[in-house]
Amino acid sequence: MAARIVLNRLLDTTLREGEQAPGVYFRPDEKCIIAEKLYRVLGEKGLIEVGQPYSPKYRDSVEAVVRYFREKGYDLNRLLSHCRTRKEDVDIAHECGTGGVVVFMAPSDRHLQAKFDGKVTYEKALQIIGETVEYAKRDLGFKMVQYTAEDATSVPVERLIEVCRVAEEAGADVVRIPDTKGQVDPETFRETIRRLRGSLHVEVDVHCHNDRGLAVANSIAGLQGGATGVHVSVMGIGERVGIADLATLADNLETFYNVKTGVNFREIPSLYSYVAAASGIPVPPNFPIMGRFARIHKAGIHQKAVLRDPSTYETIDWSRYGLEREFEFGAMQSKELVDRLLEGFDVPAEVKKAIVEEIREISMSKGRPLKLFEVKKLVEDRAGVSLAGRLPAGEEVDALIFLKVKPACDELTLIKNIRRKFMEYGYPVLVRDIAGGWDFVIDVRGITDPALLDKITGEIRRENKDILETSTSIVFDEYR
Repeated sequence: MAARIVLNRLLDTTLREGEQAPGVYFRPDEKCIIAEKLYRVLGEKGLIEVGQPYSPKYRDSVEAVVRYFREKGYDLNRLLSHCRTRKEDVDIAHECGTGGVVVFMAPSDRHLQAKFDGKVTYEKALQIIGETVEYAKRDLGFKMVQYTAEDATSVPVERLIEVCRVAEEAGADVVRIPDTKGQVDPETFRETIRRLRGSLHVEVDVHCHNDRGLAVANSIAGLQGGATGVHVSVMGIGERVGIADLATLADNLETFYNVKTGVNFREIPSLYSYVAAASGIPVPPNFPIMGRFARIHKAGIHQKAVLRDPSTYETIDWSRYGLEREFEFGAMQSKELVDRLLEGFDVPAEVKKAIVEEIREISMSKGRPLKLFEVKKLVEDRAGVSLAGRLPAGEEVDALIFLKVKPACDELTLIKNIRRKFMEYGYPVLVRDIAGGWDFVIDVRGITDPALLDKITGEIRRENKDILETSTSIVFDEYR
């Protein structure tokens, strides 16, 4: 029987690790909003790593989040700064006002050689770690001091125990064991944490990278080994392919291990939508749990079974996220889905059969599923009934919006403003920089009201004075 999991901390590092994802740059105001959304999602066990204030380019954003939290009356002890193992870095974190600080230093010979040109020996590293942790905890009085043994899974367990004991004796509240390169398997990682916990009194966190797709599995294994804290980010974004995903890990911990994470799952879709807009990384449609494909049923036999008993092909409780399952009307269409759509109407069986066949034929000829407004029109025309209330009202619109901007335009700010404006209405968009007579094109999918498209475009023009001209083209059809 697997060991019982005890979870004392769920630390989100979207604002630090997440910003290390290629191409991701959060503005201070965006970090404030993300931090607030995380505060609401994570609950009482949640900690938020807000960034690396020792870097002048990022200090402003850390201070902005602290200031924002102070004004809102939120608990500043939930905020952690991330620092090198230097007293001057810790001083800056203290000046910024976060309730906690994390200091990192790799104890592996390879890292010490590569980062310090061999000038810092392992023995010297132990001294630096101990002195810096003690300074943060006892001299500056941080409520939470954590030490990260970077590249821990490249270090023999005996050395890892030794370095963690140094941090523990210096006053660290938590030692963090990262699988920095995402290189170990769950069984090995579980055993590493088990041996550590058997040799230490200090609590242990795990921080697992996803290079081999094992971040969630290794995070759970680490908790089974005795770790009491675990690190996540929104969509798992981070250095390279990132770390464990917040929603996936939290849902699995609650579902399979009866762990009370304290997560407010209903707030997760809003958090993910905003981070997707601010980062420019859309939630992949095939992403576990939060990807849209996770709740869409396409194959006819699957549709038939799910309509009768959702548990035949679903293990996720969509209601906990405020979401609903969806069905694809297309070439694999089940007759049962049309039956459900026309339930209560006196429609002959042969008409229903003809509707199913027509949906399948149109889907095959276009190489895509039918949109809901197409289904609604087809069914109403063929069956002679009104589907009002059974399918979403309005017509789904795809569009391309072309923009011309001033030569001195702040392009990054403009793109972020555009993405954020569309996300306010629940629509992720793709913005492309193009050649020719226009500067940018915005790819918009699935807006349910053409008038709303005009409204959003108008707001973007009013709020962004660098835009000289726009032109909207409705997409009539799409072929794949």
